[in-house]
Amino acid sequence: MINDIIKQEEELHATLSTVKSLIEEHNVFPLKGMIEQIDKLLDRSEYALLNLRKWSINNHTGEANAQK
Repeated sequence: MINDIIKQEEELHATLSTVKSLIEEHNVFPLKGMIEQIDKLLDRSEYALLNLRKWSINNHTGEANAQK
């Protein structure tokens, strides 16, 4: 289940990165104001991914220790 959540967060992060790149690459002026908000969302997504992966590793390690 945690792997599904991580995968969805990775997809969200990739989508946000793509949208930001397209706005910058094509110089979509009406959307330029969204760059700051997209940057915040990207930062939060990276933070969430870091913590989810860390939790997954710690949880997996705990399960491995419990099985010994």
